[in-house]
Amino acid sequence: MTKAGIGFIIGGVVVYILGSQTQVGWLYLFDAMIWSVVALSFLLTRWSLGPLRIERQALVSRSPDPRLDPATPTEGGTVEIRLKVRNRGRLARHFIKVVEYCPLDEPSGGPRVFLLPSVKSRSELAFSYTAVCYRRGRYASAEAVLEAADPLGLFVRRRRYDIPLSVTVYPAYYDMEAMPAAREVWSDQGQTVRSNAASDFYGSREYRYGDPLRHIHWRNTARLGEFVVRQFEETMQGSLAVAFELGRDWGVGKETTVEYSIRIAASLARHCGASGRSIGILAPPTPTLRAHWFEAMEYLAGLTVGGNAGLDELTDSVEAGQTLVAIVPAARADLIPGLSRLAARHVRLVVVLLEGFSEGETPRDFASHTGESGLELVRCSRGNLKAAIDTLGNSLRYADRLPSAVG
Repeated sequence: MTKAGIGFIIGGVVVYILGSQTQVGWLYLFDAMIWSVVALSFLLTRWSLGPLRIERQALVSRSPDPRLDPATPTEGGTVEIRLKVRNRGRLARHFIKVVEYCPLDEPSGGPRVFLLPSVKSRSELAFSYTAVCYRRGRYASAEAVLEAADPLGLFVRRRRYDIPLSVTVYPAYYDMEAMPAAREVWSDQGQTVRSNAASDFYGSREYRYGDPLRHIHWRNTARLGEFVVRQFEETMQGSLAVAFELGRDWGVGKETTVEYSIRIAASLARHCGASGRSIGILAPPTPTLRAHWFEAMEYLAGLTVGGNAGLDELTDSVEAGQTLVAIVPAARADLIPGLSRLAARHVRLVVVLLEGFSEGETPRDFASHTGESGLELVRCSRGNLKAAIDTLGNSLRYADRLPSAVG
């Protein structure tokens, strides 16, 4: 009931009291008209929404990059949301309001409101809008509201629907400036390994987005009628892993240490995927050791803050000769001893230090231990993620050209 409806009812009560006190006939007639309008308005709103149903469909435009899943957007990308209101009744419904709560939008943006002048009988009315993906994640469903009001605005009837959405938003990633040179080095290493060790080839599988075209198994492709790629047993030499904790998040909105860590990991996954390599992502609750481009992005999209696994525990699976990128907040100076022990295991260690997210940070402590521990430090301040990723790309290019650390 609206304020107008409350006022109407109060007016009806007042007129009835005046009529009973004065015994004036036209007051009773006027009071009856008021209550008739109230009753009719109340029933009209219930009748309007009775046969209406709402459906939703998310449409993602095909990515210009064939290595990306065309049905999966990234942060900052757009998704077309198509809504369909179906009228199963025998009469048309008028002045229906649709309130759409899209979780893909920025939280402070508020709901989207659409007014439908008329929905004809036994028909459906479709309309759409474009949503900008504010944040990575998996979105299974979202709320929508159908609203109907009587012509006088006395009553408003709402019906809420929890409608499936089924959209996964990948984290944002950046191409590294040093990536072409690194790709050539890694590609050469991979070709050498495959030509000298026939046992590294152990089978084939169906083609997935992100697989290099040079790995297509043409004989099996012709036989099966679909693209098939060769599978190789990867060596640890030249491989890459990235590790970060999720137990605590510093920052606000998307400018947080966890979100920066995930975007850096996504950029590294892109770095590896361009050369046909897998990447190890060491994060709680369940690390993934050899993820390809599509698998890595799916994994990163679903990560949430939480978990008690520390960096020491997460990096137990790192082997000598493997390059490890450890992403740590500057507020975690307690991680320095563990990083020093990790560097002493003959692991190629690059530490990305996230600065400017909280008070009490001690980046100088990390910088002072860089030379002593044999690790390389890449400093990433809030708002300068792209520059830090470019610096990281240069570090990895240099690491790729180093001789093996294994004796």
